[in-house]
Amino acid sequence: MKYILYQLKRSPLAILGIAILLFWIFLAIFGPSLTPFTHTEMDSLHQMAAPGVNNHVLGTDSLGRDLLTRIIVGSRSILTVALLTSIASTFFGIIVGFSAGYFGGAIDRAVLRMLDIMMAIPPLVLAMVVLGVLGGSSIMSLSLIVSIAFIPATARVSRGSLLTCKSSEYVDAARIRGESHLYIMFVEILPNTIGPIIVEATARFAYSIMMVASLGFLGVGLQPPTPDWGMMVIENRPIITDAPWAVFYPALAIASLVISISLFSDFVSKVLIHEQ
Repeated sequence: MKYILYQLKRSPLAILGIAILLFWIFLAIFGPSLTPFTHTEMDSLHQMAAPGVNNHVLGTDSLGRDLLTRIIVGSRSILTVALLTSIASTFFGIIVGFSAGYFGGAIDRAVLRMLDIMMAIPPLVLAMVVLGVLGGSSIMSLSLIVSIAFIPATARVSRGSLLTCKSSEYVDAARIRGESHLYIMFVEILPNTIGPIIVEATARFAYSIMMVASLGFLGVGLQPPTPDWGMMVIENRPIITDAPWAVFYPALAIASLVISISLFSDFVSKVLIHEQ
């Protein structure tokens, strides 16, 4: 803990990233109760209103919907999807990567070839393909789709981490004691390889936000009435000359959240590398 605080004092960017991330988490939890509007409410008298007009702090879009409210509600959905995606891709990535690295041989080769095939397809394209097959764009289905696209990278990191510990003395001792394969992988090896996996998980959190925003921008992300930051950008692009704030603020929200998580991921990486 002392080292973490020491690193925080020396890393103003990490403090900034954590502060921005906490700000968005606070808005996602408590924000909807702080605004007088709902995310579907339309103010027909103040369409494309400038920031500050009629209590619309960030203005309105082409339908007269309050931008601040929609961004706040959108933060809840995008953070939920990113969190579920990170958890799911890390969980299944560990299982796939550990199984391949631990058993080796034909299993390892088969898994690696499968991962190579999946990684040869850009994650955004893979997500769109799976989205087309499964259909639907709810928070749960979108989380599943994005996590599938991210499993290969997490699996490779997990496999590499396991291989560094596979021949350690404590693993040999566990085998001599007659421990099961599952016990050796997830009780003996996993705690000693958790650092790189956590760093990868935090990075995937940022990538998930970019992925969800990109899918929304392409019109295949979260569907109305759920606000989607990426879809807000593409919906308001036709009015960018008349109401630039309708595009600027959702784009700024995406950028600030991704940057904050990236800064936090860099800080986590420094701390875990030191501990190891």
